Amino acid sequence: MPTIQIRGTGSYLPSIRVTNPMFEKLVDTSEEWITSRTGIQCRNLSDGEPVWHMGSQAASRALAAAGAAGREVDVVIASTVTPDYHTPSLSCILQDEIGATEAFCLDINAACSGFVYAYDLALRYLCDADVHNVLIVCSERLSAITDYTDRSTCVLFGDGAGAILIGKSEDGKEEADLRSFVSRATILGSEGHLGRHIVSRSEYTDHPFRTEAGGIQERFPENNGTFISMCGQEVYKFAVRVMVDSIQRVLDRNGLTMEEISWVIPHQANDRILDASAKRLGMDPAKMVSYIADLGNTSSASIPISLDRMVAESKLHRGDRVILCGFGGGLTYGAALMVY
Repeated sequence: MPTIQIRGTGSYLPSIRVTNPMFEKLVDTSEEWITSRTGIQCRNLSDGEPVWHMGSQAASRALAAAGAAGREVDVVIASTVTPDYHTPSLSCILQDEIGATEAFCLDINAACSGFVYAYDLALRYLCDADVHNVLIVCSERLSAITDYTDRSTCVLFGDGAGAILIGKSEDGKEEADLRSFVSRATILGSEGHLGRHIVSRSEYTDHPFRTEAGGIQERFPENNGTFISMCGQEVYKFAVRVMVDSIQRVLDRNGLTMEEISWVIPHQANDRILDASAKRLGMDPAKMVSYIADLGNTSSASIPISLDRMVAESKLHRGDRVILCGFGGGLTYGAALMVY
């Protein structure tokens, strides 16, 4: 087995709990409509907690769970679609917050696939002899880009952060074995031609030398400004297709069957997506992890938050084979084999 393991996990949810009936006062919706179409019952929203704060809380808890100090971290990888600043990056702020003085830092934005992309990067960095510990932090404040007059999207999203410290175990395995595992562990993909189905536009101020003649038409003119717009049916079809395909490809690449997998931890977007994917994969639906009812969609933070909950609930055991699967804006997708 590989010489890489999850040393510690952590998560953070902000203070405001919003139930489905609370949305009935905002938009034309109902408890039954939301639950039957998404499986969501509650979600947490920021009460002013910035993305960096939520991320630093999750990161600190992951380090504490691992019994590790910030100075032991060699790389900080942060994933978010809602950064507090254009610069400095979220990862650099987190480095300062947790005292990871020896680490180099980078941010990624692969939307809801961000954790799987970051996990892939972490595995590849850990093949370097000089890298021993990588901290992945996914922190999202989707409430900042949600239109609370749009009943089709505002009920979906929650805020929160999740983190893992992943490092090399001291079991004497050869570096070649490590690289062999890493080469088979992940499947990543993007379908940019479908990007129009999930859009949130950045907003900038024009400079004083701007001319009307120089303008180029908006890439996605149908989008409602900085708010998230989403074509639900198209995203549903994409998500089920790529989730089934990428999970099967990870199994095939590693010579495994679904019976040899303990859990599938997917991006927490919609229970109907998870149910349809489990059915097409012919897997035991009990192995498909879902905290959607309690969390809603927290984008890239959903998988590490779910992972931390499973650890806290003693559902994960050392040696368990787990498949992680993300899908979302870009459109992007990815699946990965993780041995806990």
